[in-house]
Amino acid sequence: MKKLAAVLLALCLMVSSALAASYDGVFTNFDQRDNWTEAVIITFNEEGVLINGSGASAEGTTVRITAPGTYMLSGECSNGQVVVELSKEDKAQLVLGGLKLSCLDSAPLYVVSADKVSLTLAPGSINVFTDAAVYTREFEKAPNACICSRDDLTINGSGALTVSALNNNGIGCKNDLKILGGEISVSAPKNALKGNDSVAVRDGVITLTAGKDGIKSDNAEDSGKGYVYICGGSLQIIAGDDAIQAQQDVTVSGGSVAVDAGGKTINSKGTQEIAVGVITKK
Repeated sequence: MKKLAAVLLALCLMVSSALAASYDGVFTNFDQRDNWTEAVIITFNEEGVLINGSGASAEGTTVRITAPGTYMLSGECSNGQVVVELSKEDKAQLVLGGLKLSCLDSAPLYVVSADKVSLTLAPGSINVFTDAAVYTREFEKAPNACICSRDDLTINGSGALTVSALNNNGIGCKNDLKILGGEISVSAPKNALKGNDSVAVRDGVITLTAGKDGIKSDNAEDSGKGYVYICGGSLQIIAGDDAIQAQQDVTVSGGSVAVDAGGKTINSKGTQEIAVGVITKK
């Protein structure tokens, strides 16, 4: 029996390695950078925002970040917003150092444009985002998630992040959404995590509660996109519809995924490569 168990374990490791091989390079150096030395300090309160440094400005309790760099955000505000507007060549690291931010007429965090943006959850920090049930604040292209990015978005670090979406999706990204760490809890009336081009998870303790799909990627047109890739982390997914939905491929090569879904555990139009023992169903 011991020999059989050892053989099965070796096979599982071989399968996991094989599944992961085709995703080499998914997590870039920028995605993995969860430390910082200097940052522009942005502190919210109910009356306004204090900014120590350049690259960001405030109007009332709305902050606009318009230059690449590292920004530390903290404080508490019941009606505020962070808007990131960079060139398509620029990156920003937003360090969440204990930020509790709600927005009464839109999404509290909206990346309008950038090359890439990362949210680094500072050690020991507790960060909470809540959006409006109805979005009325005007943008050329309206956000569709409580944390919304029209370009690549990465979440890393070791702190805590709670996203309570009331309008649509929890964390949404028009391009690639990646999670490399943190204690993350997302609830949403539609999809908890949505990356149009891809959703990739390497680490973190992640709890997702969704009225529709737990994790969704819906690019059906571009080759090599529209996939979900999970190679680590501990995920609990409660979904009204599918736990994981992808227009193209789904690969689960490591970690642990506990699923309670009203629809399918995995629903994809491409390949499904699942390592043995990673997914458990209620």
